[in-house]
Amino acid sequence: MKNNVKLRRLKSGLTVRKLAEISGVPASTISEIENEKREPGVAAAIMLARALRCNVDGLFVV
Repeated sequence: MKNNVKLRRLKSGLTVRKLAEISGVPASTISEIENEKREPGVAAAIMLARALRCNVDGLFVV
């Protein structure tokens, strides 16, 4: 699944560690999602979208 997590994170000026802190999603999971090695669950997708202040469909492309 394609995603815009890294792009949104960088535009927000956040490190992976800081996004993890804000969102509650582990940094290792965020890194795997950004590198398309893992697909997020619904809860993680929502948590990341909230932390990045966007819609889930703005982060992930099916």
